[in-house]
Amino acid sequence: MRRPVRALVSAAALTALAVPLGACDSWSSKCDTDNTCKIKISGDDFYDFPRPYDTDDGLRSRDRIRLVSATQGGEALIQAGGVENTCTQGSSFQVVDTTITCDVVGDDKVELTTTRP
Repeated sequence: MRRPVRALVSAAALTALAVPLGACDSWSSKCDTDNTCKIKISGDDFYDFPRPYDTDDGLRSRDRIRLVSATQGGEALIQAGGVENTCTQGSSFQVVDTTITCDVVGDDKVELTTTRP
């Protein structure tokens, strides 16, 4: 009789540990105009880009973005448009028709501004 109780307690303990780890991923985006969006990413999950990139190939998988890694005051590795890009605070990179600027680079989080022509 004790084994099923131990297994249940062990499973509950593992679930309690896993839930906070998954809760670290977050995403928010706010687009003020047709040309500018503010994005905040924490964790390394994939998210839909707030406005699709202007591509002719029709691959929706390229309209995704995720933070691969980031270190406070250092460099962020961001996967956007199917390509990995690096940036530091204040630097930018281009994905198709969109310029992405790293406004803030923190530990496993980044704040971005995107602009289109």
